[in-house]
Amino acid sequence: MESKLKIPQEMLMNIDFINTVNGGMSEPAIKLDRGSEGFEVVVKIPGIDVEDLQLEVVKGKRNTNNLKLFHLLPIFSQQNLSEEEQWKTIRFINTFVIPDGVDIEHISAKYDDALRHLVLFLPYGNEQGDFHRKVDIERW
Repeated sequence: MESKLKIPQEMLMNIDFINTVNGGMSEPAIKLDRGSEGFEVVVKIPGIDVEDLQLEVVKGKRNTNNLKLFHLLPIFSQQNLSEEEQWKTIRFINTFVIPDGVDIEHISAKYDDALRHLVLFLPYGNEQGDFHRKVDIERW
């Protein structure tokens, strides 16, 4: 059933802006495509520096494979402290369940500076077993 409510794109952008004005967080936009060589996930995360992003592959409950995307937020505004001295907390952006048949060892991530989005590539393969692996994010 098709929705009869049509919301203009400009209004949706304003709603996201209003959400972030007084300290709120912008919600990421996520797009998943299945290609001939694997899955491609495009994540747009406005207002977050790529240096603060972290991506890890973790074996979860019930033997599901998860891809956890998160970033680190400073707890307080600490202007005179070095990067190592600042206190930070984790904000999860999304946890993706990795489909069966994905080669866990070859999952990659690249950040496109021109389009300002993160591209995750999950190639097809035949991986099994316990693991926990950090995925490095490259810059284009």
